[in-house]
Amino acid sequence: MAEERKLYMCMRCGRVFSKPEMEILPGIRCPYCNFKIIMKVRSPTVKRIPAV
Repeated sequence: MAEERKLYMCMRCGRVFSKPEMEILPGIRCPYCNFKIIMKVRSPTVKRIPAV
């Protein structure tokens, strides 16, 4: 299985970064502005589920 690259977005500065970039600082913080509130970016693919 291929490893998925999860992206996160800072709620203050709006920059998008990956988990290795976020691990530069201790804890869960934006590596650019040091803000604590981070959102996981959704993947652009749409999952189709057949109706029952």
